[in-house]
Formats: sequence, C-alpha cells, structure tokens
Amino acid sequence: MKAYIDVYPSCWSQKEAYEKTALHPAPRYYISPKQAMQILSPMMRGDFEQVELMHPHKQRLYYSLFEEVKKLSEQRRFEGKALSYVTQFAVLQPAPEFFIGWDRVKRIRSWIKRGVFDESGKVNAEVLKFYTKQRS
Repeated sequence: MKAYIDVYPSCWSQKEAYEKTALHPAPRYYISPKQAMQILSPMMRGDFEQVELMHPHKQRLYYSLFEEVKKLSEQRRFEGKALSYVTQFAVLQPAPEFFIGWDRVKRIRSWIKRGVFDESGKVNAEVLKFYTKQRS
C-alpha cells in the first residue's frame, strides 16, 4: 500500500496508479526461498526452459532473482555457500519491482479496503474466505 501512496499523487487515472505501483521498487522479492530454489537451481546449471514457459512477470522475477543470487555469491561471506543458503538472503533484498500486473495491484488494494488484511499485513482468513467464496 505504501508504493500505491507514493505513486498515486502523480497519476491522472486509477489504472495509471495501479500500473506505476506494479513497477514501483519493492522492499523484497515476494517469493519464498523454497519456491525460488525450485526454479533457480536449474537456472544455475544453465537450464532456463522452465522460466521461458512462464508469464512475463514471473520471467522478470526469476531473471532478476538469478542476477541477485549471482551477485551475492560473489561476496566473500557467501563464497562456497550452498545455493539454498544464498537464496534465503537473496529473496530479502530489495526488488526492482513487484513483478505483478496492474490488475493484481487493483485486487490487493480492494482487499485492503475491505479488511482482508489487518494493520500488520496479515491475512484475515475469515474475510478472505467470504470474498473468494463470492467470486466463485
């Protein structure tokens, strides 16, 4: 929501605000180390087949994370460390964007307004269940 608040004043339309929010730098990569490892492991061996079949947002996420892992691996404190170890730190690095579409930003903002997330950012399971049930 902070990213949306940062970009909204300079936008002419709601859609433009959503688009700029999606491309706004993120505080971290929103992916678990385990998920990242499943894709990064083959990438480190030179196999990019899985990534090439993904949606462009996901492709950008994994290529960016791949570069972040390579960069961290070159640092002295990560020399000789396993990929799983380095990945735990890589996903916590600031990300260049959120790697989602504007429509996802719109949905997240709607969920925040409706109380699906509490002040700490945790999902209110009961409210989410209600709204996802309605959409089905």
